[in-house]
Order: sequence, then C-alpha cells, then structure tokens
Amino acid sequence: MQINSPQANAAVSPDKSEMLKENQFRVNEVPPGAALLVGEAAVFNVAGSFCATQAKCPHRQGPLSEGGLDGSTVTCPWHGSQFNVCTGAVLRGPAVDALKTYAVVVEGEIGRVEGV
Repeated sequence: MQINSPQANAAVSPDKSEMLKENQFRVNEVPPGAALLVGEAAVFNVAGSFCATQAKCPHRQGPLSEGGLDGSTVTCPWHGSQFNVCTGAVLRGPAVDALKTYAVVVEGEIGRVEGV
C-alpha cells in the first residue's frame, strides 16, 4: 500500500536545483568541440574550457551555435565568417564587427553565462 504523504511526493517532484535559469546550462550538454544556445548566448567548449559569445553573427544574424567549431574558431553557417570564440575577434569576413563575449562560471555540473 502506498501512502500519499508530502514526504513521498517530495521524492517524486523535481528538485528545484535541477531547474535551470535562462543563463544556465548543464556542462555535460556541451562536450569538447561542441556549442549550445543558452538564452541569448552561444556557449562553446574549447578543449574543456567554456567560452561564450553573442548567439548571432554580427554580419547577417546567423546562428553561431549551429556553426562548426575548430579549436577556438567558429564558422558562421550562413556566410562563412569566422571568429575566435574566446576573444570575439573576427578571423575572416564578411563580418567586420567582433563578437560580444561573456564570462562563463562553472559550479559542479552547472555552467552559467554572466552579463547577458
């Protein structure tokens, strides 16, 4: 017989610590060489270190989290602009404006993009 008590329900309810805020992500969702859209930022895992930039290419607003990542270089999937995801620097046009970059803080299994 199962008793319907508040304690029993608490074990089934999702833990509030599992609920992520708009600027948070689970570290295991971004393996090395991958990118993830986190709110208005793109988070990149560069050999185990996390870098974050604005999510859209400054040239024509292409989705940078969908671009190819080679080391610390992301290539915009729309027109081929390349950027350093850690510094925001333009490495190849047609884009001329650098990316905004954001600090990433990792606490355990949760990462957080700051300043977005």
